[in-house]
Amino acid sequence: MQYTKHNQGYSLVEVLVAISILLLALVGPLVIASKSLQSAQYSQEQTIAIFLAQEGVAAFTAARNDNALEFFDNAAFDPWAWVSGASLDSCYADGCNIDFGGNDPMGSIQSCSSPSSCDLRLDSSRARSQYNMSSGDLTQYRRIIQLSESVPGELVIQSTVYWNANLFNNQEQSITLTGAVYDIY
Repeated sequence: MQYTKHNQGYSLVEVLVAISILLLALVGPLVIASKSLQSAQYSQEQTIAIFLAQEGVAAFTAARNDNALEFFDNAAFDPWAWVSGASLDSCYADGCNIDFGGNDPMGSIQSCSSPSSCDLRLDSSRARSQYNMSSGDLTQYRRIIQLSESVPGELVIQSTVYWNANLFNNQEQSITLTGAVYDIY
């Protein structure tokens, strides 16, 4: 009786090589997907920060426009007097923020004498969620608005939003937008 030797099955080395190749083929796309999700989260955080900074600049532009409208109704009214008003003193010194959480549509000026005094909250209880300083859940965002009047008739508005980015091990990130309004009346 003669036995024929047939090669059946795989050796241990072949199995280990096949598993290694399979793992390499799977790990690459998983790492790419993970990094993509982290980048998308950072992009979302950055977009929110840009919008909050834009809101800070736009609020002072709207204040200038409201005062200009008052001037049209009352020619004795000085449309640029609000720039040197006492309510804005903290905006020139330590920086300030505008709290839109109250009943005043223009918001109220809050001093940023300490860093945490300008933390923003997200109020989801309204028909439209909004960021403010007085109600809602504390967020990772903080906005500080700095005003300066380098030349008479020009108000420079610097709105900076800070946040701790999850992508960078909660390192503080910031976005600064600068705008200017002019005494054109």
